[in-house]
Amino acid sequence: KKLCIALVGIVIIAGSAAFLYQSLRDSAHPAADITDLSANYEVSEEMAKAREKLDKNPQASEVLTVDRSGRQQVALVFDGLPDRAMTARLLDVLQKYHAKAVFFVEGGNAADQPETIKLIQKAGQEIGNYTLFGVQQAEKLSQEDLLQQLCQTQKILKVMTGTEPSLFRAPRTKYTDSLLKSLDAAGIQYAVKSNVPFPRGTLHSQEDADAFAAELQPGSIIAIPSGVAVEMKTYEPGKTNERPAIDKRPTITDDGSAPARPKEDLADEVERLLAALQQRNMDMEFVDGFRHIHYIPVLPATEPQAE
Repeated sequence: KKLCIALVGIVIIAGSAAFLYQSLRDSAHPAADITDLSANYEVSEEMAKAREKLDKNPQASEVLTVDRSGRQQVALVFDGLPDRAMTARLLDVLQKYHAKAVFFVEGGNAADQPETIKLIQKAGQEIGNYTLFGVQQAEKLSQEDLLQQLCQTQKILKVMTGTEPSLFRAPRTKYTDSLLKSLDAAGIQYAVKSNVPFPRGTLHSQEDADAFAAELQPGSIIAIPSGVAVEMKTYEPGKTNERPAIDKRPTITDDGSAPARPKEDLADEVERLLAALQQRNMDMEFVDGFRHIHYIPVLPATEPQAE
């Protein structure tokens, strides 16, 4: 009898441990599975409309780029959704310097951090589409996968904010004719092309920030990395996975070592930059008012025709 009781106890303990392990593992990657998001933010209707538009009347979204009007202004864009605490600090810094900015957020992270999205919206800052998981080289995705990334992020952010984003960015992405047409089909008006990368981890002092600001040209769009880009991972034929999956642990490099974190705090660096820009009488405006250009695809050379 004692042996049976002991065995039952062991089974209960083992089951509890397995349940706890599974719960902890799932909570470590709350928005990593695209199928889970599909259940909560179903976009079959939006996808069908986007495909129809691409088939019948494809139009290309415009690109917002460097403003050459000579106005003393720059635009700030944050690439990737930070955690709630960092977002709150960044918003405080922006408010202190009366600065406007666009937070380009991943749909997956947004779904997992609704309170953070509300903070950005309440602060009066703009929110843009950074694909579902901040996918790099988005122009290389198949049209179907790209539309899903775009439409699901649009749906998530519309549910949370009441408005679909009109702006798009993605890490290391080229704005091809095909990608810009997919953006338009998904209801996104503009792709934002930055020209100045923020030197994360190097603005150790106000003097460093002043030197960086002194080199900025008016009309620049400064891209501030505030999240972690992930790559689409494909699987070999014959595997059980039928579709590309997302790297669930983008902070782990291929050699198994974690990348070194910047020594400087992001909010502190951004504040130094904004102080330097303010000192130079540079306004920090939304990128929407910057230069709009139409993408013109390069046509193949043709043989001259005989008269």
